[in-house]
Parts: sequence; C-alpha cells; structure tokens
Amino acid sequence: MDEDAADPRVTAAAAHWGPRFVHNGTDYEDFTRTLSRISHWEEWCREWGRTAEDYEQLGVRADQEGHHVTARAAWRRAGLAWHWAKFLFVVDPAQQRAAHDRAVAAYARGAAGLDPPATRVLVPYDAGTLPAYLRVPRTTAPPPVVVMAPGLDSVKEELQATADYFCARGLATLALDGPGQGESEYVLAIEPAWERVAGAALDFLSARADVDASRAAMFGVSLGGHYAARAMAFEQRFAAGVDLAGPYRFDLDWDDLPVLTREALRHRSRSADDAAARAFAARLSLEGVAPRIVKPLLVVHGAQDRIVSPRHAERIAAESEGAQLVMIADGNHGVTNRAFETRALIADWLADRLTSS
Repeated sequence: MDEDAADPRVTAAAAHWGPRFVHNGTDYEDFTRTLSRISHWEEWCREWGRTAEDYEQLGVRADQEGHHVTARAAWRRAGLAWHWAKFLFVVDPAQQRAAHDRAVAAYARGAAGLDPPATRVLVPYDAGTLPAYLRVPRTTAPPPVVVMAPGLDSVKEELQATADYFCARGLATLALDGPGQGESEYVLAIEPAWERVAGAALDFLSARADVDASRAAMFGVSLGGHYAARAMAFEQRFAAGVDLAGPYRFDLDWDDLPVLTREALRHRSRSADDAAARAFAARLSLEGVAPRIVKPLLVVHGAQDRIVSPRHAERIAAESEGAQLVMIADGNHGVTNRAFETRALIADWLADRLTSS
C-alpha cells in the first residue's frame, strides 16, 4: 500500500483496529500482508477475502488428509478473515453479505476445535431467534455463565478469544449476535433497550441443565459495553457485569468518530442519513439509567481510546453505585494493545464474583 496515496478509510482502519485483529485471532503477518494489497477502501472486502480463501483451501486439504485439528483451526482463521472482509464494509451491500455468509459458514466448521467446543445455539427473541455460540467447561457441577455482547462492528465469533479466558476459569459463555450485530444485522436493527436481549439470553440459559443461570454475569465490549451496563441497570438476575470501552452516550463525540463507525451505525440502525444516525445514537444513552446500577459493574477503559473518550467511562462510574473504574494508562479502544492483562483482569474479577459461594 502506497502510504502517500492511501485511502484515509484504510489508514483509519489500520490505525484504530490493528491490535484488535491480531489479539482476536488473526496473525500479524496476515494483517500486514493483506493491508499491503489495499490502497482504496473499495478493495478491502476483496483482499481480506483472498486471505480467507487461502485458509479455506488449507482447511479442505487438512480435512481430506485426516488432519482435523489443523482443519478446524484453518476454518476459524478463514471465518475471522471473512469477518474482517465485511467489517464496516457498507459501500457494497451485496459484497458484504456474501463475505458475511462465508464468515459464518467457515467459522462454524472450526468451532468444535475450541476448548471447550463452541456449540451453535438459537436464543428465542421476539418472534424469531438470535444466533449464539455456547461454550461449557468440563466441571463437576453446572458452571456459572457469562453472557457476551459484541460491539457495533464485532460478532460472536470474534468474542471467542476473550471467551477463552472465561472458560479457563470455569465459566461458561454465551456470545450472541444481538439486533444489528453479525447474523442478526440483516433482520433486526440495533435495539437501544438491550436489557430485552439480555433477558432473552437469561431465559434461554435458565432452561438448560448444563449451566447455572442463577450465577450469571454480563460482559460487553465497545457498544456492547454500553449494552452490558444497561443490562445491569434493568436485569436484576445478573450478579455482576463488565463494561469494556463502552460509551455513556453514543452521540456525544459523533463528529470525532471515524467515518466508518458513523456509517456502520447509520446502516445498522436503518437510519436514512448522517443526521438521522446521530439522532439514533442519542438513544444509546445511560442518562437516568446509570444510577440504577447497584450490583458490581467493572468499567474498564483505555486512557488513549480515540473512539470512545475516557470521559464516558468516568461518567458511568461516577453515576453508578455498583461501579468500579479501571483506567489503563496507555490503553487503546477495547484495550486490545494490552489484551492479556485486561482480559485476565476481567476474567479473574468475574470468577471471583461468580464462584466465591
């Protein structure tokens, strides 16, 4: 990629999200090689698709040779690469949808290779369902469970790198594509009242014998962090929650958000234009809601976050009786540049609160 002639949208994607790609399962070499082929944003989906296809071919060969551990890992890598291909790519809906379908299919072929395996489930919601991945550690008794919410542009598959930390501590995980996210984005617009989604997830888990839904926590990252905080305010069945990099009110820094983020919000909220999207973003607010949070809420944020200002986290913590704020001095958005430290901190904090009794 010629940096002097680089499309600012490509430059912004690389600057804002590089560590996130790597720490959520994509090799740094794949990231750099793929970006070296992209000069214009319109090439983004195609070139990440080329990377995905390389892993699909590896998965096919490994399956044919009986090397199923290799095949499953290759399919998961393919699924993530297809996810990055569609990631914020709203300029060509047909191309984006094709990449999305391949992302879901590829990752599903590798999900059983995770430890513990990820099982695809459907969570009843309104008149339909929300696709999710459930992972249950091997324990002597049904384990506590963490409901996981993706952000504006992330999906249930991308959350599995964080779910590994929870599962390693004996916590089950349910990562789901809520309205406007992943598989659900094509049938449902973003839902500001995310406690409805969280409640549906808890109803689903309560009907299962392999997890202990009476010991449940809520986790979310970026816009999913906002959803987690809101769920903690209204859904009293949660014992604890984590808001990682979530906004207090999504429209407060609207003009400073990356153009790709604003476009994704417009697209996934079914807003007609930027003004309508800004108005919708104002509905994603914890004003009058944060004071309802009385159970333990861990608010984790990067002091160098250039997408969601640290003042959002400070305001949530100041207004929430149950909140504990951890500000990472050099942390970026989602603190993916300190992924191990942050994820270990969050997982330990949740395990302490869900397994102490």
